[in-house]
Amino acid sequence: MKLFLAVMACLAVSQAATLSFQNPMTMRDAQADQSRVRIVNGFPASPGQFPYQVFLRGFTAGGGALACGGSLISNQWVLTAAHCITGVVRFEIPMGTINFNNPEVMGTSTNFIIHPSYNPNNLNNDIGLIRLDNPVAFSQNIQPINLPSADRTGETFLDAQARVSGFGRTSDAPGSGVSPTLNWVGIRVISNAQCMLTYGSSVVVASTICGLGADANNQSTCNGDSGGPLAITEGGSSLQIGVVSFVSSAGCASGHPSGYVRTTHFRNWINQHTGI
Repeated sequence: MKLFLAVMACLAVSQAATLSFQNPMTMRDAQADQSRVRIVNGFPASPGQFPYQVFLRGFTAGGGALACGGSLISNQWVLTAAHCITGVVRFEIPMGTINFNNPEVMGTSTNFIIHPSYNPNNLNNDIGLIRLDNPVAFSQNIQPINLPSADRTGETFLDAQARVSGFGRTSDAPGSGVSPTLNWVGIRVISNAQCMLTYGSSVVVASTICGLGADANNQSTCNGDSGGPLAITEGGSSLQIGVVSFVSSAGCASGHPSGYVRTTHFRNWINQHTGI
């Protein structure tokens, strides 16, 4: 699974605690170094498999464009990463499809909310909300994903078998085109203590959740996955436990953990703005 992102200026993100730590890199920044644009052992999604997945095509005031992922959490709200919203003035949002060139519904938005404590230097609180200009009608291929209740803040989901989905690149070759089709990969949740060994305690905080590939460590998210949903199955339904945030600057397939924002830690904030 390779996930596309238009070329953006690379944000220097460093973990200053010790030089032995890896630097986290948003999937929005990963595109700046195409030699690192690589993810392995992903799988193509089938129609309706991830009805909550949306594609975000963002446009900046300067005329630039970027691509990210997001999840539909109601008929009018999309959950994504804060770094996917930064600098964007307008979104086009294909929904209800495994091919973003043929959406069931094309949503739009000029109304976004970035978490007030988002820190681009260590990617803490990397979460944001997008309000659709018009509510979307649910269908077999368009459904919201469930969010954990606020009383589950202390739950770690350690060793949970999760899935992350998104759109994007299928080749490491510089200048290669994007895949318009939706893909997914299995992720095994690891402890924050294990993740800190790679990124340090400034990056990995209580509201961070990390994972490694379910079948091999080099399965991971990559550029363009940003903002997408990390989900588990609970009670027969999908439950979003994370929002795609970062990978190691050593590369998406380096075998280092991928990092996500814990949705459990932001339920009150989400409720405050959306009523969900």
